[in-house]
Amino acid sequence: MAAYTLVLPHVILIFNAIAKHFSPEIAQKVPIALIILLGIAYILAVLVLKKGIKALALLVPCAIIVWVFISTEPNPNKYIHIPEYIIMTWLLFEVLALDYKDKGIFVLVFICAALLGIVDEMLQGIIPNRYYGWQDMIMNSAAALMGIFTLAGLRKAPTGGWSWTGGLKQFKPVLGVMVFGAAGAVLTCVYLFHVKANLTFRGVYPFWLLSWNGLFLITGSVAIFFPRRLYKPIHSGNDEGSNPCDQAVTARLWILCPLVILIIMHTLVLWAAVTGLPFN
Repeated sequence: MAAYTLVLPHVILIFNAIAKHFSPEIAQKVPIALIILLGIAYILAVLVLKKGIKALALLVPCAIIVWVFISTEPNPNKYIHIPEYIIMTWLLFEVLALDYKDKGIFVLVFICAALLGIVDEMLQGIIPNRYYGWQDMIMNSAAALMGIFTLAGLRKAPTGGWSWTGGLKQFKPVLGVMVFGAAGAVLTCVYLFHVKANLTFRGVYPFWLLSWNGLFLITGSVAIFFPRRLYKPIHSGNDEGSNPCDQAVTARLWILCPLVILIIMHTLVLWAAVTGLPFN
């Protein structure tokens, strides 16, 4: 998933190649064509799998999201965010479903996809001729939500329960680190707009926040690479169809997945600030 996210900012190179060899008008139609193809593929999958009218009805909110962005975004190239993040949610689900055995997988997939959408924007901020923007973050999250709708229509969520949530209290120190990192990430995203306006971190990005980024990078890395407590057995109530081992895996995925993405976010900012990279 990290590799997929790193590739996303460079998809523009494909558009530039299409525009160069054919025409800008054809390149601008590619995102809409991909969205239509994904919609057709979803309908065919519903029919082949005999999922019924409820699955087809989930296309309605997806169509509304697409209509809103087409109506409000004048740049057709921006529409590529929609298929990109639909596919990302599908990939995330397939990866997490290998080990995730209890309730809540769609929520975790959405959270991870939305966070990776922010990582994508941070990467675009340090890539020449690309730009960091809140509108794209919203589009990324909305497209991830479309991916969740289509997943709900085609895939069956794990049948376990919610007892894994009780096990989270055994990981209070790690949860505290994650909350610390999430709060710092919110502040970082806000201050990056000031950095963007000035095209530099120097004299704009506050030292106290840079220290926050560094402290979280250290504490978050310790939580991941020295996880003695994180891998202790979880003792909690058992739901029908679930077992303590599955609950432990689910709880750890809820901690590790967001934590790793938050570490990537803070690392990117530290790297850009320390190296003095221009930020657009």
